[in-house]
Amino acid sequence: MNSLVIDHRTPDGKTPTSVMLLRNPLDFIAEDHLRLRTMCAEMDRLSQSAAIEPAAVSALIKYLKQELPRALADEDDDLMPRVLARAEPEDELPKLVKRLHGEHVGIAVQLAQVTRGLAALVLEPSMPLPLRDALRGLAGMIRRHLILENAVLLPLARARLTEGDLHGLRSGMLKRRGLEDLFAD
Repeated sequence: MNSLVIDHRTPDGKTPTSVMLLRNPLDFIAEDHLRLRTMCAEMDRLSQSAAIEPAAVSALIKYLKQELPRALADEDDDLMPRVLARAEPEDELPKLVKRLHGEHVGIAVQLAQVTRGLAALVLEPSMPLPLRDALRGLAGMIRRHLILENAVLLPLARARLTEGDLHGLRSGMLKRRGLEDLFAD
């Protein structure tokens, strides 16, 4: 669990999102989206780099294997079901949730390809063109996905979720990180 940050650093998108933000899990998710956008910029940068940067590649692999899957699970397993349960008919949320979940599946498939390619760089003297394309493709896919989540899903969650929903969301997210007792009194 080395990638978890428990202090109150100023968010910069470069360091893992502080779990202290889980006091309000929607704030955590919003901040985690900043981190994800920063990692997309890093994928773009590495895809254009002339030389392999072992430390940057290692950090990206760690993020893609640890943090991103947890963020996707936070949304699929805890956030979207709760928002869907509270949605009003005019929200037209079932269609959006289906689309977002489908995009998560696509991201996971592309993620597996990218992480395998990055791991293989240990044996490669340079980054192959298909991996460069895959990195840019994953970054673009994620950016498009975040537009919907930030513009529609998170505002609806803020409007519709109850304190009980937020507590359940927080509990699931803490459990996923092995921190069930972090906010215990």
